[in-house]
Amino acid sequence: MICALYKGTEKIAVLDRKDLIGDLVTVIDEAILFLKKHLNLRYEIKEIRRKEILEIPEIAIREAVVNAVCHRDYFEKGANVMIEIFDDRVEISNPGSLPQGMTLEDFGKRSMTRNPTIASLLHRIHYIEKMGTGINRMKEACKEAGIPEPEFIITGFFTILFRRKTSRNIGINIGINIGLNETQMKIVELMRQDSRITTVRLSEIIGISKRNIEANISDLKK
Repeated sequence: MICALYKGTEKIAVLDRKDLIGDLVTVIDEAILFLKKHLNLRYEIKEIRRKEILEIPEIAIREAVVNAVCHRDYFEKGANVMIEIFDDRVEISNPGSLPQGMTLEDFGKRSMTRNPTIASLLHRIHYIEKMGTGINRMKEACKEAGIPEPEFIITGFFTILFRRKTSRNIGINIGINIGLNETQMKIVELMRQDSRITTVRLSEIIGISKRNIEANISDLKK
């Protein structure tokens, strides 16, 4: 598997690349880590809790990566599963079209795999359900996140395409809104390190009153 981050929207300048070799589970997990490293992240703060929200839901990218590994054509030696991140989209592709016997009308409705042994392994370790629900889970996760549903491109390769928001109104990879004051930045960072940290502990570390901490958290929640 090859993971690549490109500058812009074309395959011209490569900003980061990682070639993944190893057992299937390790490759899947490393691919997801690569995606999480380069996708935008924002924080949703409720009370004292901090929730990390990836721009493309992790459940959707995980399903797409697992799908690519499970359904790729392993007899095609000259091609790889590709994870490609552009400014405006993410493409996850595997060699091979739909499994033999599956039509476009069946896609997302029937469970059929090109590699039943791999599918059984991934099912046993709870990476897939073998019920044909992965495509619908991707769509539902994107819908709940308020982003476009994934697009499916079927040629000699099978590609799942996720559209990205091109607006840069959040900080790249950290998702902190421009305009936060220094205290708020410290609060967010400390919450990132320990989601259970209390207002009392924040007050002690930052050196301001508990009331001031609570006021800043209130601003962050707006």
